[in-house]
Amino acid sequence: MKRSLTLDSGRVVSYEDVGDPNGNSPVLFFHGTPGSRLQLELLPAALRDGLRWIAFDRPGYGASDRQPELTLAEVAAMGEVLVSRLGLDAFHVLGFSGGGPYALACAYAMPERVRCAHLVSGLGPLDIPEIWSALRRQDHVLFTLIRRAPWLFRVLLRLSMGGVRQEPERFVARLAAKMSAGDRSLLAAPDVLAKLCVDLREALRQGTGGMADDLAILNRPWPFRLEDIQVPVHVWQGAQDQVINPLVGLAMAAHLPTARYHLLESGTHLILLTHAAEIRMEIRDASALTRW
Repeated sequence: MKRSLTLDSGRVVSYEDVGDPNGNSPVLFFHGTPGSRLQLELLPAALRDGLRWIAFDRPGYGASDRQPELTLAEVAAMGEVLVSRLGLDAFHVLGFSGGGPYALACAYAMPERVRCAHLVSGLGPLDIPEIWSALRRQDHVLFTLIRRAPWLFRVLLRLSMGGVRQEPERFVARLAAKMSAGDRSLLAAPDVLAKLCVDLREALRQGTGGMADDLAILNRPWPFRLEDIQVPVHVWQGAQDQVINPLVGLAMAAHLPTARYHLLESGTHLILLTHAAEIRMEIRDASALTRW
């Protein structure tokens, strides 16, 4: 059920709080790009059951007020306000794909509260040469366009995403065509496709402004160094991922002083769905070692 949080600025942030309210391992989830809080519905029971999950729409997505020109740190601060209002002194963070940088921003900003961070098929800082060189050619074009002609980027994004809310299935089909065979098969599953379409409709309910802002944030230099993150970080990467090159995760792990790099040989981009049990096990083990 959608809930709302009003920030001191008067802006509204929408979120979901699901699962076991008494669970000792709450997880703050950062959805992908594009996406919404409803991506929680895609998580398999092997990952969701027995845990408390909190997810919020980043500004401009879903029912959260748009706030252009925010930084990575400012969006992460919204997560801090949310968990504080919910009375959570300690929690895990998990970021999927484009949500990964926000999870790491929380880990950097709240080392005394974030017990463990999970970066699943996540994007890294684009100013690290090994990461930039590992990106797809289309991503190079996208992020270069954002930097050099932001107005043109926003126009093209609006045109390319214009019919997604009306026909999200067509967008998913275009997306799947650029992914591995494993991801294509998964996205064709009726249950997964239906939930993803609901998420896309919600993500773009205000148009493409939130998505454009999100990509602009991810394109800017991060306000912290990976080397300064002291929270334990699990970097999860599928060896068959054709969206985020496994070399991105490897480079991230090399710069994170407390990282464990999990390269899943059979994994694709959607390892959050296919390897839920492994991720859940690490959350469980980290919780067992932590005094809550």
